[in-house]
Amino acid sequence: MRSFNQYQEYLAEAGPSGAEYESIITVGYNQGNPPYSSKKAKDPGTYQKVSQFFPKHNQEAQQLGKTFRGVTRGVMHQHGASKDSTSSMWKKYAKKGKDTPKTDMYTSQHNISLKKKGGSQLMSAAPKESMATIMGALEMTGKNKKSITDIVKEIEEKFTKLYIDGSITALVDPKKDKKGEFTDMSKKERQALIAKKMKIDKMHKELGSKINRILQKDNTIKDNVCYIATTGYKKFPEGSRGIANKLIEFDPKTGSITHNIDTGPPDNMSNSMKSMASATSFYCAFKTAKKNPYTSLRTKTIQYNEYTPTLNGLIIETLMKDLKLDGRTLLNEGYALLTEAGIISSLISRGIAAIKKVGRSVKNWFSNIISKIVEGTKRVFQTIVNLGKRAIEALFEFLGVEMINASVRISGVAGAFAAK
Repeated sequence: MRSFNQYQEYLAEAGPSGAEYESIITVGYNQGNPPYSSKKAKDPGTYQKVSQFFPKHNQEAQQLGKTFRGVTRGVMHQHGASKDSTSSMWKKYAKKGKDTPKTDMYTSQHNISLKKKGGSQLMSAAPKESMATIMGALEMTGKNKKSITDIVKEIEEKFTKLYIDGSITALVDPKKDKKGEFTDMSKKERQALIAKKMKIDKMHKELGSKINRILQKDNTIKDNVCYIATTGYKKFPEGSRGIANKLIEFDPKTGSITHNIDTGPPDNMSNSMKSMASATSFYCAFKTAKKNPYTSLRTKTIQYNEYTPTLNGLIIETLMKDLKLDGRTLLNEGYALLTEAGIISSLISRGIAAIKKVGRSVKNWFSNIISKIVEGTKRVFQTIVNLGKRAIEALFEFLGVEMINASVRISGVAGAFAAK
């Protein structure tokens, strides 16, 4: 019989699970440099969950902790192991009063959804959860679209289970039936189950193609589906800790962050969130289980680049947001005919006029705008740092720097600063 210490050694050799990585990152983030201990822990319960991985994973925790301190602030707590109360909408469609939160760890600044590089999906949902996600996305648009409600109806009618006392792999390949799950089954019975499985596979392919085709045609609904799958918005009540506002994908081998996405609010989701959604497609497939595998709606996200604005673009975005303007308004007013510098100058003039009209301080308004631009620039720089080899290229893109025949040209407002 193994002793408790032997079990700890065995678990450490097996390597950390996804939930255990949440704890390891939290320990490294909060405690800084090793050695790590319960005495130094700011979240003692989290440390105890992964104490068996130290000191073997000291360097990993230290590097990941340092990396995460570059993208968030405040004491970090693990949250993903709990179950949170769901919204009334989720109760109606998913039939769940409590569910796993999207927030895995949180600080005073962010609710973080954590994914490990390679294999992590935005969504792998059972029938009722798939229906709830799509209906939630439809609610976000404030419209009723028949094509979308038809998808929900088909999910309700066609998503199914394959009732088998074992895994699909063992069913279709006797050589992989290591546990002898189907050895007592006759060849005829086995072939009948395989035929049924193939029939369901055909349904998966047809329905998956239809769902993907409809969602690809409606970018707003697709963005909303991906937003809910990422954040848990609509799944949990407004203000719930379970709703994430930052998605971080990390590489445990290098201790680096491969994606760092601030999702933005639901009525103004970030361009990085939209970039990820545009790279995501949907399909239907079996959710593997020890027995009785069932149909699930799943996602596949291809390689994509997070949105990184130029300095000029960041200034324009900041001014537009402050003045509560959208792109259509600017187009209607002829801003598209202006250069970036011209747009910025016009927006500043517009802001000054609006401030003077209500008798507020122009100096204070402008100081506030500069502070917002500086904060935005800090976030962009952190994203650029995490790009590794492409960091210098991305920095030049942000500043508007172009290399032309061994000379340098800097465009827009950045160029005006450089020329002084």
